[in-house]
Amino acid sequence: MRRDNSRRRRGGNWLILAVVLALGAGIWWYCGRQAEESADEQQMILLRHSAEGTTEEIALEDALVGFVAAEMPASYAEAALQAQAVAARSFVMSRYLADGEVCDDTAHCLAYLDEDARRQRWGLGFAANEEKIRAAVVSTAGQVLLRDGEPVAAYFHASCGGMTESMKAVWGGTEPYPAAECYWDGGAADGQARFLTRAEMAELLELDEVSLPLLCVTARSASGRVREVSCGSRHWSGSEFRSLLGLSSTNFNWLNTAEGFLFSVWGHGHGVGMCQRGAGGMAAAGYDYRGILQVYYGGCTVGMASEGEDTDTDTDTDTDTAGSGQD
Repeated sequence: MRRDNSRRRRGGNWLILAVVLALGAGIWWYCGRQAEESADEQQMILLRHSAEGTTEEIALEDALVGFVAAEMPASYAEAALQAQAVAARSFVMSRYLADGEVCDDTAHCLAYLDEDARRQRWGLGFAANEEKIRAAVVSTAGQVLLRDGEPVAAYFHASCGGMTESMKAVWGGTEPYPAAECYWDGGAADGQARFLTRAEMAELLELDEVSLPLLCVTARSASGRVREVSCGSRHWSGSEFRSLLGLSSTNFNWLNTAEGFLFSVWGHGHGVGMCQRGAGGMAAAGYDYRGILQVYYGGCTVGMASEGEDTDTDTDTDTDTAGSGQD
């Protein structure tokens, strides 16, 4: 009798094992199918590598890891990296819908680092930084900034100096989001100095030294940035003047001395959209990524790019290179 019971138990155990193995195989097959379907459903984009003159087809979410890595320090807090991921995704989608491709030329699109370049930049910190940035991309998957149901060109820059700039003031055209005060940048009290001799100024601006005393700012934007500089019959936009003299932003003043011109400059970049340094300050102060985006992209909503549907109506408030924080 005991032997029969033992046989029954062994038979039952084999049956349970067979069922478990069958279930495991089924789950493995199902997960594999789901992964394949998920990969098939990924948004693919054409990424043009400007220096090499080549183009590759790449999943948008994979490309975003390279964009975020190139555009924002991995040392920033999670919320800042998440805000950067949403802004970069929105910019890429807007540019892709308009041009059919995105490039890694910061004069037109965004800076980009492939995996080899990321390994070289981060060295021994690669694994930790890669995981951190991928987590920011994955946790905001598919989310973009929307205006009237369409992804907006979500520009960003390194530092605003206390207030961001109106897109219309820099490039003209429409105004998808207004300029905003930024209390987290620290740049308002963190100016930079640049000195140019009179001879250097004359050469860079193609002027005679005797005409330099006529140099003056003739127009500023609402944010205080220089919109136009004149010297007699010569005129430059603020961006042109900044580029010629190698200044970090158009938020500047100068002091004309006997030896030359001493410039005081605040911020770094064109000033439009999200101030990355400010985003880092907000994240450190405890703001989440939606709160950060609300400040810098007032009037826009966070939604899914594929559906054009809002996921957070709370963000619907009005409060030098393209999108790149490199300028």
